[in-house]
Amino acid sequence: MGSFGEDLKKAREAKKVTLEAIATATKITTRYLQAVEQERFDQLPGGVFRKSIVRSYARAAGLDEDVWVKRYLDVSQPEETVISEEDRAWAAFAENVGRSRSRESEARNTMARWAGVVALLLLVIGMSWFVWGYVHNKAAAAAKSPGASSALSAQSTPTTVASY
Repeated sequence: MGSFGEDLKKAREAKKVTLEAIATATKITTRYLQAVEQERFDQLPGGVFRKSIVRSYARAAGLDEDVWVKRYLDVSQPEETVISEEDRAWAAFAENVGRSRSRESEARNTMARWAGVVALLLLVIGMSWFVWGYVHNKAAAAAKSPGASSALSAQSTPTTVASY
């Protein structure tokens, strides 16, 4: 078995399908299709698009999509590196530190929210107390003023209108 790109190109040519026909059917530029055949995967869009391009290429060429996608994944994904026990221990330690920091951060955020709620509540109580005191003092001052009772009695006495 040859390389992925060479085998894919040979399979396409065996079906007598051109790159232009695949490009027309898939709406994928021939530049990307050539990059797949030449195994220049770094020239393809990243992520799931690469796998999608290989799948669309195989479908348009009349090939088994799943077989070619699996072969692409085998070729394109780097082999798993061996990790020492010490590195695993450090990774576990770093993960635990990250978790504890996120818990501390959540606790700080919760305390800050509660502090804000308490401050808002105290502000509302203080403003209510201030307004009540202002209104109460105005009423008490109006009741204590000497002209207040005569002004009230003057308003309540009827006035006679002179008739002609």
